[in-house]
Amino acid sequence: MAVRVTIEPYNVAWPAAFQEEQARLLACLSDWMPEVQHIGSTAVKGLGGKPIIDIMVGFEQEKSLNAAASLLVEHGYCYYPCFEEPPFRDRRFLALLQGYPSTVFESPDDFPDRVAYPPVFHLHLLRQGSPFWKRHLAFRDYLRRHPITRDAYYRMKVKLAKGVWESQNDYAKAKTAFIRRVERLAELEG
Repeated sequence: MAVRVTIEPYNVAWPAAFQEEQARLLACLSDWMPEVQHIGSTAVKGLGGKPIIDIMVGFEQEKSLNAAASLLVEHGYCYYPCFEEPPFRDRRFLALLQGYPSTVFESPDDFPDRVAYPPVFHLHLLRQGSPFWKRHLAFRDYLRRHPITRDAYYRMKVKLAKGVWESQNDYAKAKTAFIRRVERLAELEG
């Protein structure tokens, strides 16, 4: 099924939406005292992107991830264990879908229509300090410090969004080379 990607200009409401959800997550997950970080395009002032707030929730121990995912399903999130294949075995992915009840998706065939039930928040539960954790923070922080790179990334995303994709993953893969270059620059700046 063909997928279209919507890229919106930066929205000043994105940080406030993150902060509100961060407070809710910290209250819900207080037994673990996780670190909650705003990542992705909505976390970079001036960078447009898909209007979905990406959030990383970092735990001290990986064994906390399953219990936290189950608790978040009780609080309205959808859980995607079908995404826990390599290289993401150490990450739990959840999403809050507008107008859709909490569900556990064992297969992509079970996903609801993204247009009818758009994601509002994407959650990535993982161990603090893991490679995924470090990469995403380094990428975000580099774009925050380098507006020329941020603007180039935005232009590329707008151009890619004009196409039609087989899946959201195909769109994401098209950005990979750019992201890897920025991650390397962040590492060198380190």
